[in-house]
Amino acid sequence: MRFHEGELAVQDSAGVLDDARRTGRFIRDAISPGARGFLAERPFAVIAGAAPDGRLWTSILSGGLPFLVSSDDGQQLRVGGRPRVDDPLSPGLRAGASIGLVAIDFEARRRFRVNGRLLASDSGLVIDVREAYSNCPKYIHAYAPRPEGPALDRTARNADQLDAAQSRWIERADTFFLGTLHPEAGADASHRGGPPGFVRVGGPRSLTWRDYRGNNFFNSLGNAVVNPAAALLFLDFETGSTLQLSGRLRIDWPAEREGGARTERVLEFEVDQVVETDGAVALRWSRG
Repeated sequence: MRFHEGELAVQDSAGVLDDARRTGRFIRDAISPGARGFLAERPFAVIAGAAPDGRLWTSILSGGLPFLVSSDDGQQLRVGGRPRVDDPLSPGLRAGASIGLVAIDFEARRRFRVNGRLLASDSGLVIDVREAYSNCPKYIHAYAPRPEGPALDRTARNADQLDAAQSRWIERADTFFLGTLHPEAGADASHRGGPPGFVRVGGPRSLTWRDYRGNNFFNSLGNAVVNPAAALLFLDFETGSTLQLSGRLRIDWPAEREGGARTERVLEFEVDQVVETDGAVALRWSRG
């Protein structure tokens, strides 16, 4: 695995270059047989990519099993669905587009990421795999699946800033998904978790959260160093509603330790656009 310049810069600032070099070998260019079985049992996935106007968006897709089907050699992944027509990412899902995907099992606390390019986007999506790897279970909250509810046919609501109800939603959240994009390496979708309230709302267009220690790859933050465009997805586990934010991400390194490597990262997100959709998916969960 060769990390790009943004990933290397963040790894260097965090003082984990050697660790990342060792663990980077687990990033493959194909989906392993074991991961293919895991993906085939997932009823949903979160994807990230760019709309035609260049804005990044993170969206959730769901469908009947098998929803995620890998090719026999693991070089391609078929996703059995597309976003809603009014989803802001939908117009950008065309052949050749860069896409990041994360599949997660909240109950078992497992997740797997796939990055690549779209080969087709008619009834579903076909991803030509560039990177495939699993993440550890850190910060995944255990949610148990419940019987599905209705996916409501309601128009998404758009705004350029958060309202009071949306701010409360974010401040209660213990989970969200982050989408970023490197101009050459492509898009990435990742999961973020923490105690309720770990994301703080500083105003109608400002969010902050601490970046907890993870696998030291820094795929998302490395992308943001090169290209600050980013997208967040908050999911209401009880109603299937979604809150999508598109904006820009910045890393704040407030402390320095011996040797000059900086720690205690705080991430600052500036909101450019907000899309809220009631009952976007039929999936439901309860806290486990």
